[in-house]
Amino acid sequence: MTDLSGARLGSSCSFFRACDRAVFHTVHQIGVDAVELIWRPDNLSEVLNDPYCATKIRETAAEEGVELWSVHLPFSEELDISSENREQREHILKINRHIIQVGAEAGVKAIVLHPSSEPITDKERPRRLELSRDAIVSLNGLCRELGLTLAVENLPRTCLCNRSSEMVELLRGTGASVCFDFNHSLYEDNAAFLASLIDSDLTVATVHISDYDLVNERHRLPGDGINDWKRLLGMLSAADYCGPLMYEIARKPFERDEIIPVQLAENMRLLRAGKI
Repeated sequence: MTDLSGARLGSSCSFFRACDRAVFHTVHQIGVDAVELIWRPDNLSEVLNDPYCATKIRETAAEEGVELWSVHLPFSEELDISSENREQREHILKINRHIIQVGAEAGVKAIVLHPSSEPITDKERPRRLELSRDAIVSLNGLCRELGLTLAVENLPRTCLCNRSSEMVELLRGTGASVCFDFNHSLYEDNAAFLASLIDSDLTVATVHISDYDLVNERHRLPGDGINDWKRLLGMLSAADYCGPLMYEIARKPFERDEIIPVQLAENMRLLRAGKI
């Protein structure tokens, strides 16, 4: 059993809306250890067209004293690995492979992947699952070559992996691990969802921590929602989770005031100490 009271604290760069020196400096100043890099569809040119992107990020993070833990691959309906359009899917995989290479050169440990976008109808779901699995196997092969862990994320609504049984079936035999998002399970209790994955011998390699209302994803601070954090972190501990407590919080969550960095960091410390 892993003791999470000493776990590293992390934040997605999505909270700061950038992946640069100013962000890394702020992260270090507020006592956060690690970050997850993410490039949105509207700023992908930064990572796709700059041959020095990885070097710049690696050196800047080291100078600011921040661990580069993971890269979240871009996601949108146009960047869906389960797309039934062959040319589009091949283009998406090419983009993902490039970003995985950048992540490896930058020194990250994990790659986070959405298994699909949405909407997905019941009729097309079997084919989309098949295409997603093929892409996961392919991308996981590259990650293994580069010494990285591919972590597939559970998703909400009509996306693939919106139920634990589907996620287990999709990932079984692929070699991929899990990124468990505590804000995405809308059809099962989070504890039941997580237990199903763990009991199926899938490895939870990284997490996205935020709270919600079981109506939709909200990306609120832990304690501002329905999650039983003591129980959930206890499950991670029992499963020997060794990654950071990686937050994925909206800067201004739905129906909430804007969160500032020091509030984010204080919430992290309270969660780690078992006070939420």
